[in-house]
Amino acid sequence: MRASAARRSAATRRRLSGVTGFAVAAGTAFASTASMAQMPAANPGADLLQPSLQGSANNPPRFRRPGETRSAEEQAPPPGRFVAPSRVGATPTYGSPTAFGAGDTGFDSSNARRRKRPSPTPAVTSELAPQPETTFAPVPTLTPPPPPKPPVPTRPPPAEIHPVKAAARPGAALPPPPDEPPVSNPPPELHPASAATRRGSALPVPPAEADISGNTPPPASAPVAVPPPTPPPTAPPPNTLPLGMQPLRPLPIAAGDPYAALGIRAGSFVLLPSFDTAAAYNTNPEHTPGAASAASAAYFVGGPELQVASDWQRHSLTADISGTYTQYVDGNLIPSLNAPYLNSRIDGRVDVSRDTQVILENRFLLTTENPGSPNLQTELAKLPIDTDLGGTLGLVHEFNRLSVAVLGTFDRAVYDPSQLTNGQQASNSDLNFDQTAGIVRIGYELDPGLKPFVQVQEDERVHEPQFNRNSTGTTALAGADVDLFGSLTGEMAGGWVERSYKDPTLPDVSGAIAAGALIWQATALTTAKLTATSQVYETTVDGASGQFTRDLNVEVDHAFLRALTGTVSAGYGTDNYVGSALRDTRYFLSAGLIYKLSREVQIRGLVRQDWQLATQPGFSFMATSFLLGLHLQR
Repeated sequence: MRASAARRSAATRRRLSGVTGFAVAAGTAFASTASMAQMPAANPGADLLQPSLQGSANNPPRFRRPGETRSAEEQAPPPGRFVAPSRVGATPTYGSPTAFGAGDTGFDSSNARRRKRPSPTPAVTSELAPQPETTFAPVPTLTPPPPPKPPVPTRPPPAEIHPVKAAARPGAALPPPPDEPPVSNPPPELHPASAATRRGSALPVPPAEADISGNTPPPASAPVAVPPPTPPPTAPPPNTLPLGMQPLRPLPIAAGDPYAALGIRAGSFVLLPSFDTAAAYNTNPEHTPGAASAASAAYFVGGPELQVASDWQRHSLTADISGTYTQYVDGNLIPSLNAPYLNSRIDGRVDVSRDTQVILENRFLLTTENPGSPNLQTELAKLPIDTDLGGTLGLVHEFNRLSVAVLGTFDRAVYDPSQLTNGQQASNSDLNFDQTAGIVRIGYELDPGLKPFVQVQEDERVHEPQFNRNSTGTTALAGADVDLFGSLTGEMAGGWVERSYKDPTLPDVSGAIAAGALIWQATALTTAKLTATSQVYETTVDGASGQFTRDLNVEVDHAFLRALTGTVSAGYGTDNYVGSALRDTRYFLSAGLIYKLSREVQIRGLVRQDWQLATQPGFSFMATSFLLGLHLQR
């Protein structure tokens, strides 16, 4: 049974395989016939079910030996002939490949890093570039040549100086001219024109640095308006001391001074030392009333002077120290007029910020009373010495255009005892006092060259307890700080002063005052200066509470030559001894010449005429002074 079933199953499988083979053969023949009807095949007898790689299986292709040529079937088609590849037997590809249709610019859909190609630099040439083929008439193109470089300016040759040994002297040759600013960096133009001069409209020009020899002293200017130095309360009125005791300082000339001192560089400081020595003659040195009884005398005067300026980008420290000693030839003058003089002032500025500064000042003054003054005792052997030591501490701040300054001052005035002809001493301690003061100054900048201000000062003078001469004073000023037309600079103010004494028997001192200094550069060679001062001094005149002094001076300097400068001065002053009938009116007129032999040596000559008219006899006099001296500076 099982054997017959197995035989039937095998016969059945043979019949199915035969049917299947017949169907496959028929389908293959039909497909071959259809493809041959559509397009001719390259090899009609190839078996599509067994594709081969360029040849039969009996003779497969091998690698070519070096130098062996390709067969005709492997040769590339000739140029200019397009042969489409056959799609028979190729695996179909559906869809679009990655980055299909992407261009050279724009979004890159492949998300692959692209290497940037360096742009070729076109060669600079003046030849014609090759023209592309076009149906239009070619237009010639010409690459312009590079612009020519500007010519480099040549410096003028240095001056020849004869003799040769004079070429090494300082000041023998002028410094080379500065380089011109580049054309590519012109200064900015500001509109409207009224805004061009406002603070902050343009960057400040950096100051010129000193050369290797340190010849250029830096200016100690500050962006914040600082009040002028406080004068000592015992400073004598101008032009009341003997001629030559105070240093003679010419006014600045707009055209410049080729003989100005070069100074000495000491670290971050510039030192300007000098020394004056002179011989003088006075027709009435004792200020004796009446020309007939006046005794003339000759004297010598001389002393050093030092000016110091710091060279810092921030902060500032300056010093001005001068001293002289006057020695008369005639030793029989009574009282002896030989006298010292020393005036020292050191100013400091600490720049806390751009708009805030701390002001520091130290001052010292040593002088004597003016000969013929009513404050001197009779039968004096020599003039007594007065000293004043003081200082100032303050704060200055700017609120945009509004500036506020608050200052505090302290001064200690000491009057030495007077030496009498009988060998005794007369005390002047009743004149000693301590003065403390507070100053408030408020200014507003209407224009960069005009800044009005008001200033109020309250002070107190305290004498020794046994002398009832204590007093309080109030000073109010209104003026302006000016810098107009490029030629008028300085400040001038007017106001009122009032001093009240605790002693009811002493009258109060009050009156109009003026204070300040203005410099006007009229021409490039002419400069004028107006100075006004007012002060209330202590006095020993019977019944007088104080000496109210007011002075007004005018000075004009003119440069006739680079080495020759002339100066003319005139002044008017009054001394009012409040509480007494004594009034003094003072006048003076002076003229002088300054001849500059070199930067280091100057010859100075000066003549001054003094007049004093008093309401009481014994205090009016007239005197003429002559001076010829030598000024040495470095």
